Amino acid sequence: MSDQEIKNWDQRLTDQQNRGWHNYLRRRIHLDRARVVEPLLIAGEFIYVEEVSSASASASICLNQNQNDPLDLIQGTEIKTIFVAMYLTNEAQPGEWIDLLIGINFGYKKPLTGQNMNLQAQPVVELTHAIANTNVTPAQQICTKVLIKADVNNTQTAWIDFRTPAVQNACFPLDPGDSIDDVLLPDLNQINANFEVGGEKVFIVYE
Repeated sequence: MSDQEIKNWDQRLTDQQNRGWHNYLRRRIHLDRARVVEPLLIAGEFIYVEEVSSASASASICLNQNQNDPLDLIQGTEIKTIFVAMYLTNEAQPGEWIDLLIGINFGYKKPLTGQNMNLQAQPVVELTHAIANTNVTPAQQICTKVLIKADVNNTQTAWIDFRTPAVQNACFPLDPGDSIDDVLLPDLNQINANFEVGGEKVFIVYE
C-alpha cells in the first residue's frame, strides 16, 4: 500500500461502506454479433481482461467518449483510469467471448502462464522483401505476443511499424542484430517492415 493510499484510508473505507462493499464486478462480453462503438454504461477505475474464449477473440473499447482512441482487449490487459462509460467494437465472432473484471477502488491481477493463455512458441517467421524501401507484412496468423529480431547479417536498418505501413526514418529502427520484444498483437499481419537494402530480413517469434 502506497503512502498516499494510507493517508486516504479513512476516505476510501467510507467510500466502500457507502457502496455496500460492491466495488467490483465480472462481465462476460459475448462476441457473437458485431458492434461499432456500442455504449456500455459501466463506471469504474480499473479494467482487467481476465479470460478469453480463445486467442482469436478480438474486441476493443473506447473509454468515456466514443471518439477516443480504441484499446485492444487482449488477455492480461490492465487499464487504470477513471471512466463512466465504455464503447465496445468487435466483429461478429460466433462462440467467442471476453471476460472483463471491472472495479472501483479495487485492483486484481492473476499470473498469466502459457497454460491459461494457451501460449506456445511457434515456428520462426522470416520477413523480407526483394525490393528496398517497400513495405511488407507477414501472412495472417493469430498471435498474442511477438519478438522481432533483425538478421545479424543485415548491412542496413530495417524499419518496423504496427497496424500501418512502415516508412523509413519515421518508425522503429532495427539495426543488424537488434530486436524488439514483448509486443502484444492479435495477428502477425499487423507487423510492417521496410528494408533499406532489398533482400535483408527480420525474424519473428510469436506466441
